[in-house]
Amino acid sequence: MRLAEALEPLYRGYLRRLDEMVARLPEGAALTERTTRTDNGRLARGPDGLPLRFDVADARDGHTYEVHGARPDSPLADEVRVAGLPVQLLPGNWEELPVACVFEREPSQEDVEDLADLLRGFAVLASHGGFSEAVLVDIGGPWKGRAHGMRVELRGLELHAILDLGTCPPLAVEALCGAVAGYSEERCPLVSHLRIGGKGEAG
Repeated sequence: MRLAEALEPLYRGYLRRLDEMVARLPEGAALTERTTRTDNGRLARGPDGLPLRFDVADARDGHTYEVHGARPDSPLADEVRVAGLPVQLLPGNWEELPVACVFEREPSQEDVEDLADLLRGFAVLASHGGFSEAVLVDIGGPWKGRAHGMRVELRGLELHAILDLGTCPPLAVEALCGAVAGYSEERCPLVSHLRIGGKGEAG
């Protein structure tokens, strides 16, 4: 089974929550995955430097809504491999999805920074719709296929990212894992495995 297929239930669960949110608003009132501007007209950005993008906004008064799952969704497999790299899968929520890159032993600061740059580069590409057409099936609706944000930190032997993947499809995460596998081929210590899912709280 491909990673994208195994993650499909998490993605579908998030899309279902979005559709339920839109259905609560009058027809034509929902603005979906829109960016916003500051008072001086500049694009508003989140703490990660990415454009601030809300799940749903009410066109009548500008009120914004963010979707959060009450319980984690379960993947279709416990572990898959991407480009030879083991990827462990735990239940989680697409809108706050932990991705842990686990090193064999303590990495150098340079290795950590290079891998963090890879993760940030993925988030930038995904936030601008770089993977919006990489879908296994058409998601339909007003969704843009864009990621919404990311935060990353080192926790012991793990570089830990929390991804708000928005409507960015699962094939994007598969591409990210392939890139981490490529990164690991050139490094010592290696990334021994990836872990996706679990609790989304950072710190």
